[in-house]
Order: sequence, then C-alpha cells, then structure tokens
Amino acid sequence: MTTGSRRVAGVTSGEPAVRLSAPLRERRFALYLAGQLLSQIGDGIYLVTLPFVMLNQGGGPANLGVVLACYGTARLAFLPVGGALADRLGARRVMLAADALRALVVLGFVVLVLNGHIPLWAMITVAVPFGVLGGIFMPASFAVLPQIVRPESLAAGNSLIQIVQSTSRITGPALGGMLVGSFRSGVGLLIDAITFLVSSLTLLAIRPSGPAVETETRHADDSGADSDRLRTWRSVLRYAAGSPLIRMTLLTTLVFNLAAVGLIEVALPVFAQDSLGRGAPGFGVVMAGLGAGSVAGALLGPALLRLRRRGLIALCLGVAEGLALASVPAGSSLVMATAAMFTAASLQAMVNVFYMTMLQRTVPARALGRVMSLLATCAGLAYPASALLAGTVLGTGDPEVVIIVAGLGVSAAFAVGFLSRRYRNL
Repeated sequence: MTTGSRRVAGVTSGEPAVRLSAPLRERRFALYLAGQLLSQIGDGIYLVTLPFVMLNQGGGPANLGVVLACYGTARLAFLPVGGALADRLGARRVMLAADALRALVVLGFVVLVLNGHIPLWAMITVAVPFGVLGGIFMPASFAVLPQIVRPESLAAGNSLIQIVQSTSRITGPALGGMLVGSFRSGVGLLIDAITFLVSSLTLLAIRPSGPAVETETRHADDSGADSDRLRTWRSVLRYAAGSPLIRMTLLTTLVFNLAAVGLIEVALPVFAQDSLGRGAPGFGVVMAGLGAGSVAGALLGPALLRLRRRGLIALCLGVAEGLALASVPAGSSLVMATAAMFTAASLQAMVNVFYMTMLQRTVPARALGRVMSLLATCAGLAYPASALLAGTVLGTGDPEVVIIVAGLGVSAAFAVGFLSRRYRNL
C-alpha cells in the first residue's frame, strides 16, 4: 500500500507464499497462541457461568442486566486507554498485566460465589474492574502481533488467531455448560481465573523482538504524522483521518457490527423460530455454519495477500459478503440459511485477515495500539445500537426485512471503498 511518497517495505503485490504453520515454528508466537486459546476458552466458560450465578444467587434477570451493562460500559470507556497504554508501555506488557489482574478479579468473584447470595453492589464491584481490564486488554491484543512474528508471517499469524477465536467460541461455552450442569458455578469461574493466569505466564515467557515493520517516512504534510511523531491522541486522529486504509476499515467495522449484531443475535433467532419453524435447534445449525465458515475463511485469508489487485479483490469479497447475508431468508430454507451464513462468515474471515495484516504492516508502531482501539470502539458502540435497532424494528416488522437490509448495508459500506483509488490498490 502507498500512503505517502514511498512504498511500505514488505508490502507488495504477489508476495511469496508462507505456510500457515510457519508462525508456529516461532517460539514467541506458539506461546502466545497457546495462552490466548486457553484465555478465550475461559471467556466462553465465563459467558455461560455468569448468567447462572446471577439467576441463582444474584437476584434475577434485572440484576443480570445491570451487571452486564456496567461491564460493557466500563470496557467501552477504557478501550482508548488501552490503546494509549499499548503504545506507551508496549502491547505485551499491557496484556500481561491485564490478564494477571483479571485472574485476581475472577478469583474475588469465586470467593463471593462460595459465600452464597451475592448483593448487587458486590457484583458491580467485580463487573466494573473486569470490564476496565477487558477494555485495556483488547487494543493491545490487536497490536501485539508485529512484535512476536516475522513480517512475512503476519498474515498466517492473523489467520491462526482467527481460527483459535472461532474454535474457542464453540468449545468455551460448551465446556461452561458442562461445568455448570455438573458442578457448582464457582468451578467454572475458578477455571476461568486459571486460564487468565496461564495466559499471563505465557506472555511473561515471550521475549518480543522490536516492531516487525515500520511505515515509510512521510512528508510533514502527510496527515501531520511527522510533525509530532504521533505522540498525542489528536495527532493519531489526524493520521487516521488522512489514511484511506484506516478510514475505510473504521467505516466497514462500524457498519458490519451495526448490521451483524442485530441480524445474528436478534433477527436470526426470530427467523429460525417463526419463518423456518425450527426453533433453537435450527438456530444452532445456522450458527454452526457461521462458525465453520469463519474457520474456512481464516484458512484462506493469507492467500489473499499473495494476489495482485488484492485491494480490489478484498472489496469485492466484502460486497459479496453482504449479499450472502441478505440471501439468508431466501426460500425460507434451513439449508439455504446455513449455506448463506457459512459463505458470509468465510468471506468476512478472509477480509478480516487481510485488513488486520495491512494495518499491522502500515500503521507506525507508536500509534498501532490507539488505531486498534478506534476499531474496537467502533465495534463496541455498534453492538448495543444494533441490538436495540433490530429489536425495535422486529416489534412491527418481519425478520426477513431486518436480515436483507443488514446484508445490503454491509455491501454498501464496502462499495464505498471503490471510490478511493489508493484503497482499491492496496
């Protein structure tokens, strides 16, 4: 990609093939991936355990909603803080500290659970710091990869991370359900705390190299990046506003999450219940298609980096993804809906690997954490808005309408990228 007067080192069309397993031969990445796999499985266990703890000991659904709202608000508020800390202190150090502290917070939660009934104020005192630490952790986790893999392995590393994320979304909740069904809820929380501890130990064992790739020297008038060396949030925002890659990635992240959250978590269950007549089992089948598609797309993602006109191809894939989402209701068929979600998830995973790798290669290391926090903030803001909007529309409309409009919105967002020559020519 060219964002200034010179081409970025190491970012050229037709890149040599790197095997998907290549990053696993690097000790730093292997440790990182193992730790994050355990941590994300622990998150899945926590996702299942928390509602049952609240419903059984914490006062019912109303209190559960309050606790989740406190957690979500705290996490969203601290995303920019996490990005700034990652740029100042180093992404690995921030992740290590956040995971170690989250282990302590969850252990405190275990103590509350073992003591019986949990008052609402006590749950909030756990949820808020847990959300704060989650917000601090997330931008650093997006920014750390260039420090622990070689430049040519970035795409493969992102692919493996996405595969781990997709796998853990299935195994974590499944394991959590088994633990809650067989033991007391405190066992699931204790395992979650252990996974955070293990993750922090793997991060401690990593000895990162310097930033793998630094961007080209820019002119002083290039988004103001050189004038103050991106030391302040204001300068990073100016840099982001002047970068076609960052602008479009922020736009598509916002629009995709506005569309996908309401589609998947609100409209799709209603569609499975009312239009397909398959209820929860049918919804589970469609979601299994989504998970399988995410894995398949992640496996194919690095190949996109090796193609010529890859920026143009990525835009076409994004438009096709939206059309696939819009086709979910076609024929009111479970097979069609599952195939459409599989296709959309595959395309989304490929696009994710591509754009994440491009950001990690082209954004200066001193600003990468804050840029990643902008992406996470867009997703975080879109989540409640999407769920609320979809729920409101479904009060008077059909789920098919919500799904089709959401899919077409994703296509429209990617179509905007065709207007930028620099974005098309990534």
